[in-house]
Amino acid sequence: MAGPHPTVPPPSVDRRRPAGDLALTLVTRPEDCLEVARLFDRIWAVQDGTILDRHMMVALIHSQNYVLLASLDGRPVGAAVGFCGPPGQPFHSHIVGVRPEASGHGIGRAIKEHQRRWCLDRGIATMAWTFDPLVSRNAHFNIRVLGAFPRQYHEEFYGPMRDTVNAGQASDRMVVRWDLPTGTPADHARTPAGPTSSTTAHVALSNQDDEPGGLALDVPPGTTDVLVGIPRDIEGLRRGDPDLALRWRQQTRLALGSLLAQGWQVHDFDDDRHYILRREP
Repeated sequence: MAGPHPTVPPPSVDRRRPAGDLALTLVTRPEDCLEVARLFDRIWAVQDGTILDRHMMVALIHSQNYVLLASLDGRPVGAAVGFCGPPGQPFHSHIVGVRPEASGHGIGRAIKEHQRRWCLDRGIATMAWTFDPLVSRNAHFNIRVLGAFPRQYHEEFYGPMRDTVNAGQASDRMVVRWDLPTGTPADHARTPAGPTSSTTAHVALSNQDDEPGGLALDVPPGTTDVLVGIPRDIEGLRRGDPDLALRWRQQTRLALGSLLAQGWQVHDFDDDRHYILRREP
Protein backbone atom coordinates (compact mmCIF):
# COMPACT_ATOMS: atom_id res chain seq x y z
CA MET A 1 0.00 0.00 0.00
CA ALA A 2 1.21 3.49 -0.46
CA GLY A 3 -0.31 5.61 2.07
CA PRO A 4 -0.61 3.62 3.97
CA HIS A 5 2.30 2.37 1.75
CA PRO A 6 2.95 1.73 -1.93
CA THR A 7 2.15 -1.65 -3.37
CA VAL A 8 3.49 -2.82 -6.71
CA PRO A 9 3.55 -6.03 -8.76
CA PRO A 10 6.36 -8.50 -8.05
CA PRO A 11 9.69 -7.10 -9.31
CA SER A 12 10.58 -10.19 -11.33
CA VAL A 13 7.86 -9.38 -13.87
CA ASP A 14 7.16 -5.70 -13.31
CA ARG A 15 9.33 -4.67 -16.26
CA ARG A 16 6.87 -6.23 -18.73
CA ARG A 17 4.35 -4.24 -20.68
CA PRO A 18 0.76 -4.56 -19.43
CA ALA A 19 -1.16 -7.40 -21.05
CA GLY A 20 -4.09 -5.63 -22.70
CA ASP A 21 -5.08 -2.03 -23.24
CA LEU A 22 -3.92 -0.01 -20.21
CA ALA A 23 -5.43 3.45 -19.80
CA LEU A 24 -4.11 5.88 -17.17
CA THR A 25 -6.62 8.68 -16.64
CA LEU A 26 -6.40 11.71 -14.37
CA VAL A 27 -9.66 11.84 -12.43
CA THR A 28 -11.74 15.03 -12.67
CA ARG A 29 -15.31 14.00 -11.67
CA PRO A 30 -16.71 13.25 -8.19
CA GLU A 31 -18.25 10.00 -9.41
CA ASP A 32 -14.81 8.80 -10.52
CA CYS A 33 -13.44 9.68 -7.08
CA LEU A 34 -16.01 7.28 -5.68
CA GLU A 35 -14.73 4.59 -8.08
CA VAL A 36 -11.17 5.18 -6.86
CA ALA A 37 -12.26 5.01 -3.21
CA ARG A 38 -14.11 1.73 -3.80
CA LEU A 39 -11.12 0.28 -5.64
CA PHE A 40 -8.74 1.10 -2.78
CA ASP A 41 -11.14 -0.46 -0.28
CA ARG A 42 -11.31 -3.67 -2.35
CA ILE A 43 -7.51 -3.86 -2.69
CA TRP A 44 -6.97 -3.50 1.07
CA ALA A 45 -10.11 -5.41 2.09
CA VAL A 46 -11.39 -2.64 4.31
CA GLN A 47 -14.08 -3.82 6.71
CA ASP A 48 -14.71 -0.57 8.58
CA GLY A 49 -14.55 2.89 7.02
CA THR A 50 -12.50 3.66 3.95
CA ILE A 51 -8.84 4.00 2.96
CA LEU A 52 -9.26 7.48 1.48
CA ASP A 53 -12.44 9.54 1.56
CA ARG A 54 -13.77 10.49 -1.88
CA HIS A 55 -14.60 14.01 -0.71
CA MET A 56 -10.93 14.50 0.15
CA MET A 57 -10.03 13.39 -3.39
CA VAL A 58 -12.45 15.97 -4.83
CA ALA A 59 -10.67 18.65 -2.79
CA LEU A 60 -7.26 17.43 -3.95
CA ILE A 61 -8.34 17.61 -7.59
CA HIS A 62 -9.77 21.09 -7.06
CA SER A 63 -6.41 22.23 -5.64
CA GLN A 64 -4.54 20.88 -8.69
CA ASN A 65 -3.28 17.69 -7.09
CA TYR A 66 -3.04 14.14 -8.45
CA VAL A 67 -5.77 11.48 -8.58
CA LEU A 68 -5.38 8.72 -11.18
CA LEU A 69 -7.46 5.72 -12.25
CA ALA A 70 -5.82 2.84 -14.16
CA SER A 71 -8.04 0.64 -16.35
CA LEU A 72 -7.06 -2.51 -18.20
CA ASP A 73 -9.33 -3.34 -21.14
CA GLY A 74 -11.89 -0.93 -19.68
CA ARG A 75 -11.89 -2.45 -16.18
CA PRO A 76 -10.53 -0.44 -13.21
CA VAL A 77 -7.48 -2.25 -11.85
CA GLY A 78 -5.40 0.41 -10.08
CA ALA A 79 -5.33 3.93 -8.76
CA ALA A 80 -3.02 6.52 -7.25
CA VAL A 81 -3.34 9.71 -5.21
CA GLY A 82 -0.64 12.25 -4.44
CA PHE A 83 -0.23 15.87 -3.46
CA CYS A 84 2.26 18.71 -3.42
CA GLY A 85 3.79 20.36 -0.38
CA PRO A 86 5.35 23.80 -0.02
CA PRO A 87 7.38 25.17 -2.95
CA GLY A 88 10.61 23.26 -3.44
CA GLN A 89 9.43 20.20 -1.51
CA PRO A 90 8.87 16.77 -3.11
CA PHE A 91 5.58 15.65 -4.58
CA HIS A 92 4.22 13.09 -2.10
CA SER A 93 2.81 9.93 -3.68
CA HIS A 94 0.46 8.99 -0.87
CA ILE A 95 -1.19 5.83 -2.15
CA VAL A 96 -0.76 3.52 -5.15
CA GLY A 97 -2.72 0.31 -5.45
CA VAL A 98 -3.13 -2.46 -8.04
CA ARG A 99 -5.70 -5.24 -7.79
CA PRO A 100 -3.96 -8.55 -6.98
CA GLU A 101 -5.38 -10.33 -10.04
CA ALA A 102 -3.87 -7.60 -12.27
CA SER A 103 -0.41 -7.66 -10.70
CA GLY A 104 2.66 -8.79 -12.57
CA HIS A 105 2.02 -6.84 -15.77
CA GLY A 106 3.90 -3.61 -15.20
CA ILE A 107 0.91 -1.55 -14.04
CA GLY A 108 2.69 -0.30 -10.92
CA ARG A 109 5.68 0.74 -13.03
CA ALA A 110 3.40 2.49 -15.54
CA ILE A 111 1.70 4.45 -12.76
CA LYS A 112 5.05 5.57 -11.32
CA GLU A 113 6.22 6.72 -14.75
CA HIS A 114 2.95 8.62 -15.20
CA GLN A 115 3.52 10.35 -11.86
CA ARG A 116 7.07 11.15 -12.90
CA ARG A 117 5.94 12.83 -16.12
CA TRP A 118 3.19 14.72 -14.26
CA CYS A 119 5.77 16.10 -11.84
CA LEU A 120 8.29 17.08 -14.52
CA ASP A 121 5.57 18.88 -16.48
CA ARG A 122 5.04 21.03 -13.36
CA GLY A 123 8.69 21.67 -12.60
CA ILE A 124 8.82 19.20 -9.70
CA ALA A 125 12.18 17.42 -9.53
CA THR A 126 11.64 15.00 -6.63
CA MET A 127 8.99 12.52 -5.53
CA ALA A 128 8.61 10.93 -2.10
CA TRP A 129 6.52 8.12 -0.65
CA THR A 130 6.52 5.61 2.18
CA PHE A 131 6.78 1.83 2.13
CA ASP A 132 6.99 -0.99 4.63
CA PRO A 133 10.70 -1.95 4.78
CA LEU A 134 9.78 -5.60 5.41
CA VAL A 135 8.05 -6.04 2.02
CA SER A 136 10.86 -7.34 -0.19
CA ARG A 137 9.13 -6.87 -3.56
CA ASN A 138 8.57 -3.19 -2.82
CA ALA A 139 12.16 -2.75 -1.66
CA HIS A 140 13.36 -4.31 -4.92
CA PHE A 141 10.98 -2.24 -7.04
CA ASN A 142 11.79 1.07 -5.37
CA ILE A 143 15.56 0.64 -5.22
CA ARG A 144 16.53 -1.61 -8.14
CA VAL A 145 13.83 -0.82 -10.69
CA LEU A 146 13.22 2.89 -10.07
CA GLY A 147 16.45 3.98 -8.38
CA ALA A 148 14.44 5.53 -5.52
CA PHE A 149 16.20 5.31 -2.17
CA PRO A 150 14.95 5.15 1.43
CA ARG A 151 16.31 8.05 3.48
CA GLN A 152 14.40 7.95 6.78
CA TYR A 153 12.91 5.32 9.11
CA HIS A 154 9.77 6.15 11.10
CA GLU A 155 8.22 4.00 13.81
CA GLU A 156 4.41 3.81 13.68
CA PHE A 157 4.29 6.35 10.84
CA TYR A 158 0.51 6.13 10.43
CA GLY A 159 -0.42 4.85 13.87
CA PRO A 160 -2.90 1.94 14.15
CA MET A 161 -4.42 0.96 10.80
CA ARG A 162 -7.82 -0.66 10.22
CA ASP A 163 -7.54 -2.32 6.83
CA THR A 164 -7.16 -6.09 6.62
CA VAL A 165 -3.64 -5.92 5.17
CA ASN A 166 -2.21 -3.75 7.96
CA ALA A 167 -4.47 -4.29 10.99
CA GLY A 168 -2.68 -5.40 14.13
CA GLN A 169 0.78 -4.52 12.82
CA ALA A 170 3.08 -1.66 13.64
CA SER A 171 2.94 0.81 10.75
CA ASP A 172 6.70 1.39 10.53
CA ARG A 173 7.69 2.96 7.22
CA MET A 174 10.74 4.16 5.37
CA VAL A 175 10.46 7.37 3.37
CA VAL A 176 11.72 7.06 -0.19
CA ARG A 177 13.02 9.95 -2.31
CA TRP A 178 13.09 9.62 -6.11
CA ASP A 179 15.15 12.25 -7.89
CA LEU A 180 13.43 12.54 -11.25
CA PRO A 181 15.53 12.48 -14.43
CA THR A 182 14.62 14.89 -17.16
CA GLY A 183 15.19 12.55 -20.12
CA THR A 184 13.43 9.33 -21.01
CA PRO A 185 13.30 6.53 -18.42
CA ALA A 186 15.59 4.36 -20.56
CA ASP A 187 18.23 7.11 -20.58
CA HIS A 188 18.35 7.13 -16.80
CA ALA A 189 17.72 3.51 -15.84
CA ARG A 190 19.79 2.79 -12.78
CA THR A 191 20.81 -0.46 -11.18
CA PRO A 192 23.20 0.59 -8.42
CA ALA A 193 26.47 -1.30 -8.45
CA GLY A 194 27.03 -3.03 -5.16
CA PRO A 195 27.91 -6.33 -3.54
CA THR A 196 25.33 -9.06 -3.12
CA SER A 197 25.80 -10.36 0.41
CA SER A 198 29.55 -9.81 0.13
CA THR A 199 31.57 -11.84 2.61
CA THR A 200 33.57 -8.69 3.39
CA ALA A 201 30.46 -6.70 4.36
CA HIS A 202 29.34 -6.36 7.96
CA VAL A 203 26.04 -8.16 8.55
CA ALA A 204 24.03 -6.11 11.03
CA LEU A 205 20.99 -8.42 10.70
CA SER A 206 20.99 -11.72 8.83
CA ASN A 207 18.00 -13.48 7.27
CA GLN A 208 19.18 -17.07 7.48
CA ASP A 209 16.31 -19.45 6.58
CA ASP A 210 13.90 -16.50 6.89
CA GLU A 211 14.69 -16.15 10.60
CA PRO A 212 16.11 -12.85 11.87
CA GLY A 213 19.61 -13.36 13.20
CA GLY A 214 21.13 -11.58 16.16
CA LEU A 215 21.76 -7.87 15.86
CA ALA A 216 25.33 -6.71 15.30
CA LEU A 217 25.07 -2.93 15.31
CA ASP A 218 28.67 -2.18 16.33
CA VAL A 219 30.15 -1.64 12.87
CA PRO A 220 33.92 -2.27 12.74
CA PRO A 221 36.10 0.68 11.72
CA GLY A 222 36.82 0.80 8.01
CA THR A 223 33.63 -1.04 7.03
CA THR A 224 32.22 0.18 3.73
CA ASP A 225 29.07 -1.97 3.41
CA VAL A 226 26.56 -2.99 6.05
CA LEU A 227 23.84 -5.55 5.33
CA VAL A 228 20.37 -5.68 6.88
CA GLY A 229 18.29 -8.69 5.86
CA ILE A 230 14.52 -9.04 5.59
CA PRO A 231 12.31 -12.12 5.09
CA ARG A 232 11.22 -13.52 1.75
CA ASP A 233 7.47 -13.10 2.37
CA ILE A 234 6.50 -11.01 5.39
CA GLU A 235 2.83 -11.06 4.37
CA GLY A 236 2.81 -14.85 4.49
CA LEU A 237 4.51 -14.78 7.89
CA ARG A 238 1.90 -12.37 9.23
CA ARG A 239 -0.80 -14.85 8.30
CA GLY A 240 1.00 -18.05 9.27
CA ASP A 241 3.46 -17.09 12.02
CA PRO A 242 2.59 -13.69 13.51
CA ASP A 243 5.11 -14.07 16.34
CA LEU A 244 7.95 -14.47 13.83
CA ALA A 245 6.62 -11.52 11.81
CA LEU A 246 6.65 -9.41 14.98
CA ARG A 247 10.26 -10.39 15.71
CA TRP A 248 11.20 -9.28 12.19
CA ARG A 249 9.57 -5.91 12.81
CA GLN A 250 11.38 -5.46 16.10
CA GLN A 251 14.79 -6.44 14.71
CA THR A 252 14.62 -4.42 11.50
CA ARG A 253 13.31 -1.40 13.44
CA LEU A 254 16.42 -1.53 15.63
CA ALA A 255 18.82 -2.22 12.76
CA LEU A 256 17.59 0.23 10.13
CA GLY A 257 16.55 2.91 12.58
CA SER A 258 19.91 2.84 14.35
CA LEU A 259 22.07 2.72 11.23
CA LEU A 260 20.21 5.51 9.41
CA ALA A 261 20.47 7.65 12.53
CA GLN A 262 24.25 7.09 12.51
CA GLY A 263 24.60 8.43 8.96
CA TRP A 264 24.46 5.18 6.96
CA GLN A 265 22.29 5.34 3.83
CA VAL A 266 20.58 2.64 1.79
CA HIS A 267 22.61 2.20 -1.40
CA ASP A 268 21.20 -1.01 -2.88
CA PHE A 269 19.05 -4.09 -2.30
CA ASP A 270 20.59 -7.43 -3.23
CA ASP A 271 19.15 -10.65 -4.59
CA ASP A 272 19.39 -12.28 -1.15
CA ARG A 273 17.00 -9.66 0.32
CA HIS A 274 19.54 -7.51 2.12
CA TYR A 275 19.54 -3.75 2.25
CA ILE A 276 23.08 -2.59 1.52
CA LEU A 277 23.99 0.53 3.46
CA ARG A 278 26.98 2.79 2.93
CA ARG A 279 28.10 6.03 4.48
CA GLU A 280 27.71 9.06 2.27
CA PRO A 281 31.13 10.47 1.25
